[in-house]
Amino acid sequence: MKERNFHFREELLSKHISYCLQEQCTKRAKCLHYLPYQHSEPFMTAIFRDPRNPQKDESCADYLSNEVQKVGRGFRRALAQIPYGKIRQVRSQIQQLLSCCYSRYYKYASGEVPLKCHQAKELQAFFIAYGLSSEEIFDSYEETYVLD
Repeated sequence: MKERNFHFREELLSKHISYCLQEQCTKRAKCLHYLPYQHSEPFMTAIFRDPRNPQKDESCADYLSNEVQKVGRGFRRALAQIPYGKIRQVRSQIQQLLSCCYSRYYKYASGEVPLKCHQAKELQAFFIAYGLSSEEIFDSYEETYVLD
């Protein structure tokens, strides 16, 4: 088992990412390409960042922050506060905002499919423009790493 002295919450990692082994990188202590490798069990196969591309300065092109974000899930609560006559128009605008089809819209609305961080922020701004407060938009919240 490798060292586990870096802050990393494995349960929040929603998909596989490539590993980075740059020991001299100044951002490795907060990078989601470096931290999962340090916490991983021995494995047969994995994807790694090319170690031949050394870091030239303080900025790493492959850096992925390990900052945990709180993301909303499901927005039926907000839809219930929209006047009935505007629901069709609002649904169409949300589909355009999220770039999704009819069935995907309902999966986002019910919380079956989680929103990405940038989608949640756009949706929050959209509902705030309709006069809702930020606390009454999402049905629930969950913590996640921003991987998109």
